[in-house]
Parts: sequence; C-alpha cells; structure tokens
Amino acid sequence: MVPRTWSHLIGIVAQHPVQLTAPVPEAFRSHVREKYGDTVPELMGDGVDTWWRSWEVGYDPADAVDRTIIATRKEIFPLYGLDPWFD
Repeated sequence: MVPRTWSHLIGIVAQHPVQLTAPVPEAFRSHVREKYGDTVPELMGDGVDTWWRSWEVGYDPADAVDRTIIATRKEIFPLYGLDPWFD
C-alpha cells in the first residue's frame, strides 16, 4: 500500500521511523472503505521480515525488480548527477 510506504520513508528520513506495529489511522481506513469499498490493513506493517539486501552486496540479475532498478539508474540518474556508478 503506497501511503504506508511513503509514511515509512518519510519517517526514516525525518529520523523518526514509524513502528511496524503502529495502527493505520482509522480515519484513513474509513475513507478508503467509504470511497473505494476496499479494506486497509490495521497495522503499518504486514508481519513480514523487513530484511533487505544492500547494493554493496550486488544485485541479482535474475530478479526483475533488480533489473528495473539498475536500468533506471543507468538511464535516468546520471542526467541529474545522482549516481556515481554510471558517470
């Protein structure tokens, strides 16, 4: 769910990470239910392991997400001086 993802990202950047066990605000859950007829998770996390693999370890060329990320880095990031790997 995109709003939870952005909430976590902004929390990390602001140095106040959102706990995975924090409740999703009921006002937001109600809004989604009323407007879209859909349900929203009750918690900010899904009870999954949040381990991630750093790029320093390398990327997996068999992984579609890794291929997409590296393609974006090669094509877009250098235009903005964002990625020293592809200068």
